[in-house]
Amino acid sequence: FRVAANSVNEVTTQGLTIGFNYYFANYFMAQANYSWNRLNSQIDDPIIPAFNTPEHKYNLGLSARDLPLSGKNIYWGFNVLYKWIQGFTFEGSPQFTGFIPTYDLLDAQVNVSFAKLNTTVKVGASNVLNNKQFQTYGGPRIGRMAYISILYDFRQK
Repeated sequence: FRVAANSVNEVTTQGLTIGFNYYFANYFMAQANYSWNRLNSQIDDPIIPAFNTPEHKYNLGLSARDLPLSGKNIYWGFNVLYKWIQGFTFEGSPQFTGFIPTYDLLDAQVNVSFAKLNTTVKVGASNVLNNKQFQTYGGPRIGRMAYISILYDFRQK
């Protein structure tokens, strides 16, 4: 049995997100985004607002698609993304409330497309450097996740 409850006080937040994508040299894209988030209400309430969001975080990336590097009808691509997340207080139940330290991650992926076969093969990983970190207080450390995928495009002829 569980009873849901909410704060009797007004809880407010504010934030801003800005980003851009810059395409260049026919195949490449640089990207960046930044987020700022703040919990305005500093109240002493037994019902914790549990905002659980870092005040500052950003991503920087570089990608390419359809690079004709290896011959007729074979195209390469890649994506590299750096993520930085500022430390913040994670508020859960009393035993799961604490500080999440600042951390950063690097994701990377490479792909090759075979136009005649309508097939793309991707190999990549999230958190390539295996920077084990917490995203929730009391939760497990999260490390690298590698993947391979094969995509077939059912095109009508």
